[in-house]
Amino acid sequence: MIIESMTPQPNQPEPSAMLMKLALRNLLQHRSKSIIVGALMAFGVMLLVAGNSVMDSLSYKMRTSFTEQYSGDLFIYTDPVAKAQLEFQQKLANMPERARERAAKNPPKDEEDNTSIFGGFGGSADNAMPNMEQNWQALAELDIIESLSPQTIGRANLENGEGAESMSMFWGVDVAAWQDMGFSQHLQWQKGAMWQAGDNAIAINTEVAKRFEASLGRTIKVGEEIQLTVTSDVGTVIRPVNISGVFAFKTTSAPQLGFMSLVDIHTSQSLLGLHIDTSEASQLSAAEQELIAADSEEDLFGGSDLFGEAEERLVDSSDLEADLIASLASNKPQQATATRQYNFVVVKLKPRVDSVQAQQQLASWFKQRDLIWKSGDWEQAAGMIASMANNIALVLNGFMVLIAIVAIIIIMNTLVISVTERMVEIGTMRALGGQKGFIRKLILLETLVLALAAGIAGIIAGAIVVGILAVTGIEPSNSFFNLVFGGEALYPSLSAMAIVNALAMMVVAALLASLYPLAIALKVSPVKAMQG
Repeated sequence: MIIESMTPQPNQPEPSAMLMKLALRNLLQHRSKSIIVGALMAFGVMLLVAGNSVMDSLSYKMRTSFTEQYSGDLFIYTDPVAKAQLEFQQKLANMPERARERAAKNPPKDEEDNTSIFGGFGGSADNAMPNMEQNWQALAELDIIESLSPQTIGRANLENGEGAESMSMFWGVDVAAWQDMGFSQHLQWQKGAMWQAGDNAIAINTEVAKRFEASLGRTIKVGEEIQLTVTSDVGTVIRPVNISGVFAFKTTSAPQLGFMSLVDIHTSQSLLGLHIDTSEASQLSAAEQELIAADSEEDLFGGSDLFGEAEERLVDSSDLEADLIASLASNKPQQATATRQYNFVVVKLKPRVDSVQAQQQLASWFKQRDLIWKSGDWEQAAGMIASMANNIALVLNGFMVLIAIVAIIIIMNTLVISVTERMVEIGTMRALGGQKGFIRKLILLETLVLALAAGIAGIIAGAIVVGILAVTGIEPSNSFFNLVFGGEALYPSLSAMAIVNALAMMVVAALLASLYPLAIALKVSPVKAMQG
């Protein structure tokens, strides 16, 4: 009578309350198997919540360490593919017709763009962003941009003229723009500070300073003058600079930061040949031109007194050589008026501006102005380290999927056993008028209730695990994780998205796992089921 009173009549909708009552009764009646299945589900949810919360925290830490400390939200640079295509078209235009036809059959290949703020630009004026002077103001006034930091990048040899030397990568930065971006506050100074606007200076990275001091045999001093030497496509360039300080980046989330010094933007441009107008010839005096124009020994050494004239002319030539050097120094090529030549520009977006939409807007703006520029996000700016973190996330997600598959198999096998043991009960309900739809809903509801209960338990357990890790922190265990963690312990926080995803994944997995046991239960006829 109990079953009959709880079973709806044929062709009548069963009350939801009755289904829930039966589902809870069955779960309690088979509590041992319910506990086993629920524990497996809860364990899976706990792993998903804790694992994804850690990865979300790591991703947030990496993003903020890059964007807030040196990469900005975006960076703008010359599109290498578009540049190669433009140069190819210009080359074709200067060829004879037949040669042009042959060359046109072999256009440049579109290679992968691996440009980051750590390299990929080269070291000559040809690698500067084109048309920057004409478009700088318009770029800065875009409604999505908060501030801009123009930068160059290179590699220089540090020397002091006494044999001491050390190699260093460097960013050429505008000190005012760098400070406006908020980057300066994240530098850890061992001595000194950032230079003042207009100074020819270098802030040396701590690791570079150690090697330089080892070569020098003493500690370097703030204000001390050294020489920077850069050998590039434009030749070898040497520039004197004063040491403004010795620093380290707060984060070590990129290996290049251990060798990256900072140089004032104008010195770096000069070192890299990024704003020297070589089209203006130096002007020589009349005497210098007369000396250069002398094309015969008679002009230079003619005279009746071979030795007396020679001695006199030797003195005159020495004086003339000194005058020539002084003249060349005073008339050396000056910086061109168009000084806005940079390798890339770091962009800080205004609050609440989405970086993806900002990139799309910038791409449209570049196209309107026929600029071969391109923008990249912080992950591209980070280069290798961001790819490593993404690979870690993919491995972790793959591990989670594997856990879900194993959980589905275990849950399915457990449910098959549970349904098989309940065949008599199911057959009795079918014999008393329970339709297949009723049985289907009942078993699915049992699975759903169990999955939700286990999911909540798993979320609580995962939150406890994350809470413990948030207090103790996750220390990097080796050099690889030290790099990924940015040299600091990771203190994860509970991720709402991780909770939603874990609960949804477990509910779906449980429902999928119940389909096969459900098919077995509905396939057996009521008479055979009642016979056991």
